[in-house]
Amino acid sequence: MTYPDLYVATLLNEYFVPVQLDVSKETKLVDKYRAFWTPNLNVLDGEERMTYHVEGWLPAAEYSAMLLLALGRHQILQKRPAGGVPFLQEVMDKFPSTTFAPEALYYLGVAQYLVSHEVEDLVEGWKQLQRRYPSSSWALSAGIV
Repeated sequence: MTYPDLYVATLLNEYFVPVQLDVSKETKLVDKYRAFWTPNLNVLDGEERMTYHVEGWLPAAEYSAMLLLALGRHQILQKRPAGGVPFLQEVMDKFPSTTFAPEALYYLGVAQYLVSHEVEDLVEGWKQLQRRYPSSSWALSAGIV
């Protein structure tokens, strides 16, 4: 139900190199990435470093939001925060009711701050997070504002 979704398929084909492993045969990779439960999604960079990780099945909207969030975080970790902003903003525009939206909004504030170096960009993003998702763990993480 998830992979045939047109939006999920478009994201996967445009930005990722999907690899499916048989966990009973690929024990070294299972150990390396601690994939003790399936489904298990690990987003890796070009040096096989994990940039995002999720376990369990996700419906299409959640999966789409997670992929966009992973892309945004990857850009931040690669020291290209401006490249992450559109992906994180897309989560907020298209998937604001998903479980990944608060995390995306948290990192959107981070990315905007890293681009502008203006503390107000971070504070405004995190205030928005606290207003929109006050009971999320990400709002707690942004509790300094």
